[in-house]
Amino acid sequence: MDETSKYIETYRQEAEELLADIEENILDLEEDPNNEEALNRLFRSMHTIKGSGAMFGFDDIAGFTHHVETFLDKVRDGVVPVTSELIDLILASRDQIKMMLDAADSGETVDMEISGRIIAALEHLLPGAEETEDPVSPEKTEETTYRIIFRPDSEIFASGTDPALLLDELRELGECMIVAQTEDVPRLDNMNPETCHLFWDIILTTSHSLNTVKDVFIFVEDESRIIIEEIVKEFSEDTDIIVPRLGEILVDRGDASPEDVSGILEPHQEQIGKLFIESGVVPQDRIKAALSEQKVLDRQRARVKTSTVRVPSDKLDSLINLVGELVITQAHLTQVVANAGEIEEIELMNPLEAWERITGQLANPVETLERLTCELRDCALNMRMVPIGITFGKFRRLIRDLSAELGKDIELITEGAETELDKTVIERLNDPLVHLLRNSIDHGIQLPDERVRSGKPRKGIISLSAAHRGPTVVISIEDDGIGIDPDVIRARAVERGLITEDAEPSEKELFSLIFTPGFSTTDQVTSISGRGVGMDVVKREIDSLGGSIQIFSEKDRYSRISLSLPLTLAIIDGLLVDVAGDFFVLPLAQVEECAELTKALIEKSQGRNMILVRGELIPFIRMRETFGIPGKVPETEHISVVQVENFRVGILVDEIIGNIQTVIKSLDRNYKDAESISGATIMGDGKVALVIDVPGLVRCARHEEERGLKIEY
Repeated sequence: MDETSKYIETYRQEAEELLADIEENILDLEEDPNNEEALNRLFRSMHTIKGSGAMFGFDDIAGFTHHVETFLDKVRDGVVPVTSELIDLILASRDQIKMMLDAADSGETVDMEISGRIIAALEHLLPGAEETEDPVSPEKTEETTYRIIFRPDSEIFASGTDPALLLDELRELGECMIVAQTEDVPRLDNMNPETCHLFWDIILTTSHSLNTVKDVFIFVEDESRIIIEEIVKEFSEDTDIIVPRLGEILVDRGDASPEDVSGILEPHQEQIGKLFIESGVVPQDRIKAALSEQKVLDRQRARVKTSTVRVPSDKLDSLINLVGELVITQAHLTQVVANAGEIEEIELMNPLEAWERITGQLANPVETLERLTCELRDCALNMRMVPIGITFGKFRRLIRDLSAELGKDIELITEGAETELDKTVIERLNDPLVHLLRNSIDHGIQLPDERVRSGKPRKGIISLSAAHRGPTVVISIEDDGIGIDPDVIRARAVERGLITEDAEPSEKELFSLIFTPGFSTTDQVTSISGRGVGMDVVKREIDSLGGSIQIFSEKDRYSRISLSLPLTLAIIDGLLVDVAGDFFVLPLAQVEECAELTKALIEKSQGRNMILVRGELIPFIRMRETFGIPGKVPETEHISVVQVENFRVGILVDEIIGNIQTVIKSLDRNYKDAESISGATIMGDGKVALVIDVPGLVRCARHEEERGLKIEY
């Protein structure tokens, strides 16, 4: 990938993040039309997409966004009020930008007529839009002249910012006179090419607002010295303004004191500018800037008479510090090994004494190495962690649009947005959460009048929460709607032959049937969702993440779906087990308990894959048979009881070795579809252990049992 492609990809990623921010700020503005902070953030995001888009060749995006940005500036100035129609149009603008961005990536074409219709609809919101075809013609727009001093931070180049591009943006706002100040430029032999030694004086005459002018410097204002002062509004026939003299302008700008001006003017009235330069009070470039300002004001008066993940630096600093310590420890180890080979006394010692001496010297650096390895692991994992609130924020738009489409009044409440998850987990979690929320909107929450008749508030509530529970994160989606009726599920299960009419499954077992492919409790599936339709896809995705899903509900009161997920997919805590010399890792988060099983106890099951563990009869899977591993079965086997969906399953192995923290490696593409294996890990002695996909292992066992005695889960 060449440098240009890298920059373009960076823009795409940045634009995706900005579009998410835009959506969040629009919805904040809808909730509180007086939220100036949300409006300003919205404007800045549009401004960034426009500027970066033009820089990297996304001219269609830059052009369209420019129109939206200009309109938002009028909203900030109070010309256009915040209305529901405005909110809808800005959301439509955001969607159009997203379509153009996706089209640029895929090579497809976008219907640009949509952009034109959005722009026309926005202009229709302008005051007087129906009375005139050109409500903002240049002749009717007041111009203002600003004096701008832009002194960028000396390290501005290090951030990738080019001051010249900011000056170009100013030129686009109107008539602009720019004077570069070179007084701080050092001699060539003392110059650092990575340091900015220049600053600029600018005189800008524009019909744009002060906010638009300030927004040019929005991303450098914290580090730079920026002064923007209004010199005078547009001259009119009624304006009686005397153009200030050169000395007055210099005093007003702060380039000279009144005493300096008086001291020079008294003896030299005729050659003021020349004398300022010769006296050394004001540099020549400053005089040039002041003369430019005077020239602009003179021209304005004459015109009247004739007719604007990623990673926080503190995490990177921590990583660098740990790497530094690791280098020191490695040097220590190298030195210990080198010294051991040079000690003559070792040759005279017996092997045991020599070994004890060497290991004694190695103990301290090895202990330090172990500590640093753990800290590096935690630091690296922490860099992949992002708050789940980033995903939660996307669903506000979903709730807003679908509830409006269905005529429902629904509020989304989120909790635990600061809860962190691995970025990979969060990305794969988006689709399951969207499906679950759509189900709650469509079939969980009733229409406002129906809710009132059932004694509930007109507004329905959907709660989306996340919280840490040990090594997992639990995400819950709950609505205060009609809940799930177990009787309806039972009747549909009997109809489909999933259970017999005389079966008496528990409520928990009935709810688990919702995850059966194609299972639905509704007679008519809407375009939005169907309670249970597609829930098998949700479950499959959660299973692939090493998580589990549970359903809780009470008829006519609520329904809640809880997802338990691992913090990361890169490193997991596992239980190392052995089957005839082959090693496997069971995810520890799914293991509930372990026990020993003698051959006599297993024989009591009479050939059925069921075993009594601590008074509970549970099904078990013999890994030796599932993986076709030959060898003699030991007298005493071990069982690991794991939680899968809403039931417990035992996994029978030869030996349980103990806990292990594993770095999961992907399998070769030839084995990527192996249903019961999620990856592999390399142990300390170099041997490979396969990481078991527990839900996949259970599915494999089910398929094998279909031809024989079926396991009753």
